[in-house]
Amino acid sequence: MRPLRLLLVAIALALLAAAAAGGQDGAPAPVRVIELDGSVGPATALFIENRIQQAEDEGAPVVVIRVDTPGGLVSSAREIVAAMEEASVPVTVWVGPPGSRAGSAGAFISAAADALGMAPGTNIGSATPISSGGEDLDAKVTNDFAASIAALAEKNGHDPAPYRAMVTESLNLTANEALAQDVIDTVQPTIEDFVAWLDGRTLDGGEVSTAGVPIQVDDLPWYLRVLEVVTDPNLVFLLLILGIAGIAFEVFNPGAIVPGVIGAISLLLALAGLAVMPFTWIGIILILLGIGLFIGETQVGGLGVFTVGGVVALALGGAFLFDSSDPGLTTSPWIAVVIAVLAAAAFVASARLVLRARRRPVTTGGAEMIGEIGTTREGVSALGGQVSVNGEIWSAKSADGVTLPPGTAIRVVRVHPDDLTLTVEPREG
Repeated sequence: MRPLRLLLVAIALALLAAAAAGGQDGAPAPVRVIELDGSVGPATALFIENRIQQAEDEGAPVVVIRVDTPGGLVSSAREIVAAMEEASVPVTVWVGPPGSRAGSAGAFISAAADALGMAPGTNIGSATPISSGGEDLDAKVTNDFAASIAALAEKNGHDPAPYRAMVTESLNLTANEALAQDVIDTVQPTIEDFVAWLDGRTLDGGEVSTAGVPIQVDDLPWYLRVLEVVTDPNLVFLLLILGIAGIAFEVFNPGAIVPGVIGAISLLLALAGLAVMPFTWIGIILILLGIGLFIGETQVGGLGVFTVGGVVALALGGAFLFDSSDPGLTTSPWIAVVIAVLAAAAFVASARLVLRARRRPVTTGGAEMIGEIGTTREGVSALGGQVSVNGEIWSAKSADGVTLPPGTAIRVVRVHPDDLTLTVEPREG
């Protein structure tokens, strides 16, 4: 288990322990209802694993996972199924309320349930695995997933054929169709009705008793919702580039502040995502190389070679960033290329601004006055006097010690930085 996951689990356990301590001693452990809303991902898997463990520790009579999902990552669904299989407490699934669905990874999780119910107006199926770009995968991956979901269904007393067809033929069934084809055990309109239906049934080798037992609903906490958002592979890739680039820009241009702040936030979010996703160091190194080449472009004058190399390195970094057999845990090649090109364009624009600033004449500190033309306001000698340059009055001394009468055209030949006194000479000289 990765460090961030351990930290999140520890926080969740501490919060739950505090809540439990405030309850009445001797009260029966509640039926735990775990909300699975939205896509299945690393944050979802972490949440469900944690809540199942808590239900075991509390001695809950049964766990119900309320499912409403279009699908998600196969790897995360497998983690959830593993937690369900290893649990000492019966873990059931109810697809609801009406209008909900158990699609793709949701069907896979449903197949692993000790008891499976659906609400009227719900559907289950369409479990063909697809890549992050939306393409169907080859027969080897599809057949593996089909065999896995069929084995789970058969183990839990359901007909494996419809489950296999959900993968190979994208079969999708309504609640009544699923009941008729032995895909589910019951159709119940509400979660309370499903919990009542569970009372007295033998699940996982023991009889379930839910009569008079309170129901506790666990929703995904806010910190895991944030993690859920930043575990999209394409978003992690983008945040990683923004983070490294923003901090690098701040290092090479101190005082910009905004790029540094945006970079720091982006990098932290990217690291949070990487903490629960299987990344590769070669991908990280390629991304760092790409950013380094872009920075080099801003320093050497925009020759173009570094920019091309940076685009290639970033695109390859995106392609190799994640190491997983899960087709959903990959960056889209097209998105990786687009992000790399946009990053290159931003750095090229920055390079041009840097070069333009370097070539611009000095405009501060008085050095820009050298060579300027003006006139004397009064006699100027080696002892001093006043001149007018660019509409401003300056103290001045003559360069050769000769007194220059008022109204003489002069040229500035030196600026004394200690007192900003000018040394001037006659313009014709």
